[in-house]
Amino acid sequence: WIYLYYSPVGKEAVQRLSRFLFIGDSLDRKSEKIVLTVATQREECCHSAGSVEFGPDRLLYISAGDNTSPRATGYGPIDESPGRSAWDAQKSASNTNDLRGKILRIKPEDDGTYSIPQGNLFTDLSKGRPEIYVMGVRNPFRISVDSKNGFLYWGDVGPDAGKDSVGFG
Repeated sequence: WIYLYYSPVGKEAVQRLSRFLFIGDSLDRKSEKIVLTVATQREECCHSAGSVEFGPDRLLYISAGDNTSPRATGYGPIDESPGRSAWDAQKSASNTNDLRGKILRIKPEDDGTYSIPQGNLFTDLSKGRPEIYVMGVRNPFRISVDSKNGFLYWGDVGPDAGKDSVGFG
C-alpha cells in the first residue's frame, strides 16, 4: 500500500488521505480507499497542504495546514470580522474539532480504516477530535519521524510580518 494526502480535482473543498495499491511500478488508482477526509475552504489561499510519514511504531502521522490566508494583517491570522473566516485561524488551528492546523496520528488498519493510538491529545470526544496529536500549528509543510527514537519533527511557517512593530509580536 501507499498512502497519499492530496486535494481531489473538482469543486469538493477537501483534502484526502487515501490508501492505494502500488503494483510493480504503477499506482492502481481504482484501488483507492479513502481513509480520512479533511474539510477545507478554497475561496482564499493558503496553508492547506500537508505531509505524511510513518513512525517506527507503524503509526501514520499526517500534517495539515491551518487553511488560513496570511494576508489579513501581516501578523497572526486572526480576523473575527463578518465574512472573514478565511483569514481567521481560530476556525482551524485553534479549534479542537477541526483537523486543520494540526498533526494527526492514527493507526492504519488492514481493512482501510484506522484506530486511535494511546497518547493523542483528546481521549474525551467532547473535548476534541481523537486523531489530533499536535495542534495550533500554521503550516506544517514537512514532517519527519526519527526512525530510531520516534521523535516527531516538523517545519512550519510563522507570521508574515516583514519587520518588527510596536504592539505586535
